[in-house]
Amino acid sequence: MRMLLAAAALLSLLATNAFARNFAVPDKDPAVTITVPDSWETEAISYGYSAQSPDKDVFFSVEFASARDVGKMIDNNAAWMKENNIKDVPAKKVETPFNGMPATIFQFETSDDNGPTTVELILLPAGKNRVIMLTLWGSDAERTKHGAAIDTIMSSVKAIQ
Repeated sequence: MRMLLAAAALLSLLATNAFARNFAVPDKDPAVTITVPDSWETEAISYGYSAQSPDKDVFFSVEFASARDVGKMIDNNAAWMKENNIKDVPAKKVETPFNGMPATIFQFETSDDNGPTTVELILLPAGKNRVIMLTLWGSDAERTKHGAAIDTIMSSVKAIQ
């Protein structure tokens, strides 16, 4: 019986790793690691990586910059929001722990071409005078639909010591 349980546990671990991609950000001298489901489409972007749910309903990105370039990275995100017809509204700012790291979260309760939506920018210290920024975009219904995948992605963000 123990052998059967051990085999089942091993198979579940192998299945988990087979259906997810791991990223270290930045590529050279990484500050964080993150796991994205294989079913999500990923691509390299200016400051890191982006991922979209299989139906393109939810967008996620992980980006990095030196402290002096954070403004450029945020400006790049503002342009991205404009390109995607996300209405410019003031953000709610919250300081809170995120996976054991201090975080600054900017939450935009806004709208896009499909109606009400939420965009969150999560800034994390990355050591060596660097910052990691996570972006999550999707409506409440879309986030609920992809909740398990989003939880997996967000809980996978780990600082590299």
